[in-house]
Amino acid sequence: MSRATEVDQLPPPIETRCGDYVYFTKKSSDGAVVYCRRLADRTVESRTEQVLLDSEMLTRDQGYVLRNLLISDDNQYMGCLAAKHGSAGGGSESSSLLLYTLSDAGTPKLVEILEGVFNFVFGTNSTLFYTVLDAKLRANKVVAHRIGRGQSEDIVVFDEPCHECFVDITRTKDKRFHIVNSSKLDSSKAYLFSSTHDFWQNYSSKDTSAQVLRLVRPRQDSVEYFIDHHDGEFIILTNSPKDNGPGLPTSEPLPFRLVRAPTASPTSEHWIELLSVGDDELIEDVEIFKSHIMVSMKRQGQPAVYIYDRASGRRSELPLPYNGNCTVRPEPNPQFEATTVRLGFSSPVHLESVVEYDMTSMKQCKSWASTPLHINSSEYICQRLNVPCENVDIPMTLIHHKSTELSKA
Repeated sequence: MSRATEVDQLPPPIETRCGDYVYFTKKSSDGAVVYCRRLADRTVESRTEQVLLDSEMLTRDQGYVLRNLLISDDNQYMGCLAAKHGSAGGGSESSSLLLYTLSDAGTPKLVEILEGVFNFVFGTNSTLFYTVLDAKLRANKVVAHRIGRGQSEDIVVFDEPCHECFVDITRTKDKRFHIVNSSKLDSSKAYLFSSTHDFWQNYSSKDTSAQVLRLVRPRQDSVEYFIDHHDGEFIILTNSPKDNGPGLPTSEPLPFRLVRAPTASPTSEHWIELLSVGDDELIEDVEIFKSHIMVSMKRQGQPAVYIYDRASGRRSELPLPYNGNCTVRPEPNPQFEATTVRLGFSSPVHLESVVEYDMTSMKQCKSWASTPLHINSSEYICQRLNVPCENVDIPMTLIHHKSTELSKA
C-alpha cells in the first residue's frame, strides 16, 4: 500500500485570497509547513512572498506545536493556537493563543499570549472570541477578548450549565454574525449576536448573553441545525420536523433540509423551505457564497453536488470526475465573494485531488492532483453495480484492470 501511494508530483499550494492578500502554505527544506502571503495584485512587487510562520521554528525557538492559524479580517493580526511541545499529542486539550501583528513587510511581531484557549475566531475592531474548557475537558464558555487589553479584562459571553453539551464559537461567512453553538451527540442549539457588538460598552455584571444573544431554536432530541447568513436572511441546514415544532417527538433523526429565515426573525417559526430535494436524495453539506449555494448530497448512495443560483433560483448539477465513482470532500472555501468552489475527490484507484469549478459555467477551471509513481489509474476501471438479492438491490463497488474479463454469470 505504501508503494502504491508514492507520488512523483505533488499538487501546487492552493491559494486563498483575503482582502488585499493571497495566503498559501509551502514546505521548507526540512519538510516543515511554512505559512506565507503576498499582495493579490499582479504587479512585480506583489510577487514577493512574506513568510508569516514556520511551524518548525515555532517548535524549536518557542517550544510550541501549532494547532490552528487564523488571520483577522483586516489582515493586521495573526492568531496561532498552539500547545507546548510534548502536550499536543494526547496531553492537555487546552492551548495557548499567540497573537501577532502583521505589517506589510517584515517579520510578524508577537504581542500577546492568551492561556487556556481551546478554539477561537476573530471579530471586528481588534476583538476575538475564544472557548475554554472546564475540569472535565468540556468546552463550556465563550469569552470575548480585546487585543491590547489584559486577559483579566475578558468578558464571558456565554456559559453553558449543561455538562452534556460542548460549546463552540463560529462566524457566518459574510462576517455579519457570530454563532455560539451548544451541541450534544445528536442535538444542538445556537445563539446569534452581531459581529459589531461592543461587549465592553456599558457592560455590567448582569447576564450579558441574555441581553445580546438570540436563541434561534430550543434544543430538541435528535434535531440539529447549522446556520449561515446571506443577503438579508439566514440559511439553515437542519433535520428538524417540517412544521418546525420543537415539542414533537423525534424517535430517530430526520433527513436534513435547507431553509431560510429573515435576518430580523431567525427563530424556527419563520423558517421557509429554500431548496427541495428528491426522496432519494440526502443533503450532507452546504457552502454559502455571495451569489450561489453549494449543496453536497447523496443520491441513491452516490455523491452529487448541486449549485443553487441565488438570483435565478436555478439548480444545476456539477459534473463529477471518475464518472461519479468517488468520494467528495468540500475543501475550505473561505472567500464569500468567490464565484468558484473547490472540492476534493478520491476513488479506490485515484489519489486525492482538488478541483475548482466555476459556479456560473459549471465547468472545471483548475485542478490539483498528485501523480502516483507505480500505478497508472487510467488502466483500471472503477464502477458501481447494484446486485439483486432477495428483492433488494445491494450496491457494490467493482475495481478491476481493463484487461480483466468479467464473468457473465
